[in-house]
Amino acid sequence: MKIAIVGLLHHPIAEPFAGGMESHTWWLAKKLIEKGHEVTLFASGDSDPDLGLSPCIARSLKVHLKARTWEGRQACNMNAYASVIKKVCKGDFDIVHNNALHPLLLLSAADLPVPMLMVLHTPVYKELAAAIQYANARNESGNLGVVAVSNSLAKEWSPLISANVVYNGIDVDSWPWTAKAKSDCVLWYGRLVPEKAPHLAIQAALQAGYSINIAGPIGNQDYFEENVLPLMSSDRVHYLGHLSQAAIQRALSQASVFVNTPVWDEPYGIVYAEALASGTPIATFNRGAAEEIVTECCGVVVKENTVEALAKGIAIAARKSRADCRKRAVSFCNIDSMIAGYERLYIKLIAKQKQLARKRQQAEKVLAKRPKTTLQNAEIVANQIVAPGVPSADPRRKIAS
Repeated sequence: MKIAIVGLLHHPIAEPFAGGMESHTWWLAKKLIEKGHEVTLFASGDSDPDLGLSPCIARSLKVHLKARTWEGRQACNMNAYASVIKKVCKGDFDIVHNNALHPLLLLSAADLPVPMLMVLHTPVYKELAAAIQYANARNESGNLGVVAVSNSLAKEWSPLISANVVYNGIDVDSWPWTAKAKSDCVLWYGRLVPEKAPHLAIQAALQAGYSINIAGPIGNQDYFEENVLPLMSSDRVHYLGHLSQAAIQRALSQASVFVNTPVWDEPYGIVYAEALASGTPIATFNRGAAEEIVTECCGVVVKENTVEALAKGIAIAARKSRADCRKRAVSFCNIDSMIAGYERLYIKLIAKQKQLARKRQQAEKVLAKRPKTTLQNAEIVANQIVAPGVPSADPRRKIAS
């Protein structure tokens, strides 16, 4: 199949990954190419060129000169995704895989010559919700399919639209694992932003008596300086910086526990899959899809979402079997299952669109053979559909002067 993948523009789709979305899109494109599909990745120009890259903006918004203001970012997004729509309309694609989370693509879904699979990687927010309702209302052509990356996310979106569920996956074989932790240190990694709350992970680890390594890009400098940096005065807290995937793999395989502290409902959490693939047990707050991924055999999902509860969870998680963690990753988090799920939906969506197109063509042929409707017949039809109690207008009646 010829697949157009549309990515987010905030960060490049390249290593070192800024977050889970960038990692997910990179692996999606890579694995689809390996399966023999012809992939075009619409993303920023500083993304990985080996993924069939077709830049829709020169550089990612994080470093783009015109994206320094909110208005500038909106303009860059709109212009970039408008160019994607034009390229899709002129191209020879079979399907569009939409990871962009931008309303413009959804608003255009019904007008595209090929179907679009919209993948929800985010909780409900009003702009995307309005766009998805509009696109669904115009979906007579069967052009739009919708996927959520977890059951909890699908449930959140269910009042607005019905979504299939395809869990995110990773290349488990590329993650080395160890049967025994190489240190008593725990690890937290991700973007250092308020909604991921690494300062709570530090507090919990210290309370549990563990040293902790923190890794990831600083996404909010003010938050980092006010909440994280003061805690690093302890010699048991170490900031490793923004690591490559290889460095993350080494850090995870050596850690006794992976600690996660989302204070928002994460739609999936690719870090869970990566930790399990490394054989590293998990201690995490109970937010988003945590309970769908982390089972009792491989970690602790604390119900109270407090530092005290998480500290106890770290101690319990450290005693979990690392082999069981790896088994969970192989059975539940494998990227091959994710790719197969998307391929099935591609085929189903393409077939549905073609079937509806044939029905429309047949209906148009039948209508073309019918005689033209006379004014009298038009009046009869109009009278039949007029609201009860409302007199029908006579189009031949002249207005008295």
